[in-house]
Formats: sequence, structure tokens, C-alpha cells
Amino acid sequence: MKTIFLDYRFAEAVLDDPRFEGAKGEIVSVLQEASVPLLDCTQLDARRGGVKRRERRALAGDTTKRYFYLPVDQKQLNRDLEAAFVVKGWATKPPIVPPGRSGGPGTGLRGDFKKGRLHVEVQFGNMARWYTDVFKFQLSYSLDEIDAGVLVVPTQRFANVIDENVAYFERVQRELPWAKMSLTLPIWVIGVEPEDDSPIRQCYEQAARLFEGSQTAEPIASISYGDRVAEIPASLPEEDPAAPLAD
Repeated sequence: MKTIFLDYRFAEAVLDDPRFEGAKGEIVSVLQEASVPLLDCTQLDARRGGVKRRERRALAGDTTKRYFYLPVDQKQLNRDLEAAFVVKGWATKPPIVPPGRSGGPGTGLRGDFKKGRLHVEVQFGNMARWYTDVFKFQLSYSLDEIDAGVLVVPTQRFANVIDENVAYFERVQRELPWAKMSLTLPIWVIGVEPEDDSPIRQCYEQAARLFEGSQTAEPIASISYGDRVAEIPASLPEEDPAAPLAD
């Protein structure tokens, strides 16, 4: 996969220190050598490994149902990355608060990967999850368990073919600098996307043809692959400053 980077609080300089140089290279190589697994575009049933699909409301003045498709096998992608990190000697599911640590209540929070004083979170899930990831970074840093965090997320285009409302690089890039007073540790953000998205496109279009051909009761329309990957995910509505505060 291709990689792009965001350097928050001089994280890259920290990772260029000799203590982290090997780990930094391992992270980049795992991501750049990873391929994108796809769901079965010949199977209609998503419960049997078929491509997932989502319905969009009909356009104004038209009753035709519209659909887009999600060909990326998110679970397999996570499994593949975990296996690659394990091969390179990274610990998986490390506890954020080490067992036996005194000074507070127990917590079940766990990270994705850890090696030495470096913590990696890979997030291909819901947008809200990346806020949890950086909270885990900050907690580990406050406990003096790590010196930096690495957050891996898809780019917007790639996120759009994984699922809806998936965390994506461009949004993290917009929002993270606003947390400068609360997130005090160095965080290296890595955005990933496929080197060549033509297999994803082909799977998307094949799944669309299959589903369209199966619908005999009423016509449907498929949103094109190009329109889907270019779609800007909806943000939460702006708060009305004149609105009364909730109790």
C-alpha cells in the first residue's frame, strides 16, 4: 500500500532516534508490503463473504433505490496486518495500564501493537474509534509507558470502500492539531491506500452488476465507483450557538 504521513509534535524526529529507527522501518515495511483483501464479488449474501452494500435515499423526483458497495474485507485486512507485526516481534493487545499498576482503578483498555516504548494503533473502523486510540496513547504516555504513538488510518478514498463513517487520514489531519493542549505526546499518523485500486474497482463493479441483475421486482441504480470513492463523508451537523444547552 501507499503511505502518507502527518507529523504531530515532532513524532518523526522521535522515531528517527536510534532507539526507534528499527521499529519505524518495520511499521512502514508492514504497511507498504500489505495487500488489500477483497470480499467475494460473485456472492450476493454478505453473510457468506459477499460484498457488502448500502442503500442511499432516492434522488429528488425519482423513486429508484440507489446502492453503493463495499468490496474490502476489513476483518481480513486487520488479521493480515496483525500477522505481519507478530512476525517482526511486536506484542499484540498490550494492556494500556500494566497489570499490578497502582494509583487507580483497573481498566480493560488494550492497544493494538507495542514494541519497547512505541505504541501502534491501526484503525479501519468507525470515525469515533480514533478518538479512543489517541486517548490510549495519552494514557500510556502519562504513565511513562511510551515515548510516542503511531496511528494508522486509511485515506478518505480508501475508507469509502471499507465501510461508512470510517476514520480517515484527511479528517485526522484537520482535527488533531486542535488537540494540542490536551494531547501532549508525539503522534505519527500514517495514511494508507492501495498502490493500484483497479482490483477494488473491478470487484465493486462486478458486485453492482450481480445485484442489479438479481432485482426483478423493481429497478435499482448503482452509484458508480468513481462517485463513491470521491464522496466526502458527512460530518456531524454544526452546533447552533443560539440553541439552549441540554440538561
